[in-house]
Amino acid sequence: MMISHEEMIIFLKEMYVLMNEYKRCEETQTKELIYKDIQLLGEIIASAP
Repeated sequence: MMISHEEMIIFLKEMYVLMNEYKRCEETQTKELIYKDIQLLGEIIASAP
C-alpha cells in the first residue's frame, strides 16, 4: 500500500494526539485501547516506503 505525503502527515499528527491521550489517561482499559491504536498506526507508518 502506497501512502501519500499528505496521509503520512495526518498519521503522524494522529500518533502525536494518541500519545498525549495515552499519557493523560488514568483508566487502564482505555489506556490499553489507545496503546493498541498507537501500535497499529506505528505499523502503518513503519511500512511506508
